[in-house]
Amino acid sequence: MAFRNFFQNGLVVNLLFLIVLLAVNVLVNLQYEPLSNVRLFVYQSVSLAYIYVMCVLHNKFVLKLLIHKSQYWQYIWAVVGWLAIVTTVTYTLRVYVFRTDNNVLWLGDLVFGAACLLIGVGMWFLYRGATLQTMELRNSLLLKEKELQYLQSQLDPHFFFNTLNNLYGVSLRYPNKTPELILSISELMRYQLQSSRKQLVPLEDELQFIRNYVHLERARVRQRCQVTFKKKGHEKDLLITPLILIAFVENAFKYAPSSMSASYIKVELEIKGETLLLKIRNTVPSNKQSVSSTGVGLNNVRQRLALAYAKRHTLISYEENNIYYTELQLTLDRHANTPLPDRR
Repeated sequence: MAFRNFFQNGLVVNLLFLIVLLAVNVLVNLQYEPLSNVRLFVYQSVSLAYIYVMCVLHNKFVLKLLIHKSQYWQYIWAVVGWLAIVTTVTYTLRVYVFRTDNNVLWLGDLVFGAACLLIGVGMWFLYRGATLQTMELRNSLLLKEKELQYLQSQLDPHFFFNTLNNLYGVSLRYPNKTPELILSISELMRYQLQSSRKQLVPLEDELQFIRNYVHLERARVRQRCQVTFKKKGHEKDLLITPLILIAFVENAFKYAPSSMSASYIKVELEIKGETLLLKIRNTVPSNKQSVSSTGVGLNNVRQRLALAYAKRHTLISYEENNIYYTELQLTLDRHANTPLPDRR
């Protein structure tokens, strides 16, 4: 942080740039003049340093007349005065102080000063454009992070509400299972609280959370619904946005179970490299019943996907012949210190 702040200091940056500029000037002139011509090298260095300082002062104070105040005539007169001062000083240094070249008219100093001014103004505009772009990007990232935090805060009570609602249903049918289920729910809630403070979590932790949720839901639906959960591939060293998958699994358990007809839920996860593919198929009863819910889950996760995995995800979901299909493909992040797998 201190190193970055050091280079954000305008005086330090200008001083370093001037040193590099002077060094380049000496190296270029060594191709044409011997190093023994000390007077010429000193004159060029002093003159170049003076013009550079004047360009910095112009960009810092004079240019404001044009950029911020739109005072065009005042700016033109200020530039004329600037050129007059620079031409006078550089001519005096060349002819009367260092006496390096008395045969060149003051017009050469004027042209050189004007050229340096144009280059300086051009570099200032490039720097200003890059700075504004960096600030816009930083503000965009901050806004994105705040929006993700807001969506995450919505998801926490949503999941808590639905889980407690499920626990209530199980406790009515199987009261002897209630203590075990309360313990399972406490584990789910612990992970949810811990992961909600993070932007990314290990994929293996997220998948274990889903396994625990599926186990809890199996106890609730019992014989009313056949539940299968399969995983292929290795999740080690991969990172994922927390609670980004659970909404799809939860949605399947919300609508699939039916006591009137055969129903099933199939959850398949496949991991190839940094790509995660989630496929869910679940039956949808023809006589859908209203389900108690906050109505936040799927809309929330779609917004989170758009923010956290913009251009890195595809989501397809549709219903056909009383079967609901969901397919989500994500390109995940990997631990920074983890080498990429050999793809040969």
